[in-house]
Amino acid sequence: MEHIRELKERREDLSYNRIAREVQGLLSSANYHFGSWKAAVEAAGINYNRDVRRIPKWTKERIIQTIRSARNSGVDLSWTNVSKQREYSGMAYASIRETRFGSWDAALEAAGLQPAVVRRYESWDDEKILRRIQERYRKSRPLNSKAMQQQDCKLFNAALKRYKGWDEALENAGIDPDEVYKRRRWSKERIRAEVRELNSSGADLAAPAMRKRCSALYSAACKYFGSWTAARRACGITRNFRRKRRK
Repeated sequence: MEHIRELKERREDLSYNRIAREVQGLLSSANYHFGSWKAAVEAAGINYNRDVRRIPKWTKERIIQTIRSARNSGVDLSWTNVSKQREYSGMAYASIRETRFGSWDAALEAAGLQPAVVRRYESWDDEKILRRIQERYRKSRPLNSKAMQQQDCKLFNAALKRYKGWDEALENAGIDPDEVYKRRRWSKERIRAEVRELNSSGADLAAPAMRKRCSALYSAACKYFGSWTAARRACGITRNFRRKRRK
């Protein structure tokens, strides 16, 4: 339910068709625990008929128009700002879907803006990375790798550049990775749903990449299926993700 509330706060489209198309793992979990998507939404405290069906559809044209209007009003259009502003977060997250522009930079370009001019660069060092991780921990915000990629990808990516993996970053911040992940209850069904969701988003499903970016999912998959390769095959994914060696 927490994930559903987060989507609602970002004013994202919670319609069944959009969730089934783009967030299959969440839909599977909702059906398993509540019997239907509508029941799960209402269990999260959201009026399905009033709030879900009336959310405006973010077409490419509407996204471009909103970006230009915001620019003319002097709004900071950096991803850091728009993704957190209630007025613009729904538009921002809609723009990065594969069915729209695929990325925020592409959406800015479509609106006639230069991403390099708009983008707000941040410099990261060990102290800043660990401080930000500890801040999230104190505020009881989720720190698992999947949540970080969705909610604070800049911090997550900065940590991966300085540490061997997200778990190591947590440890350096004085946080036990097991404490972060113990609240997640794994099952074969949940693992398959998350692997398929990653695959549909175009993520790199090679074992080294998964160990680094989604260590909890990788470990659970190996535990329940015997190996990461076996878990992928159980999801109907037979593609070879090994990187070709350069000659």
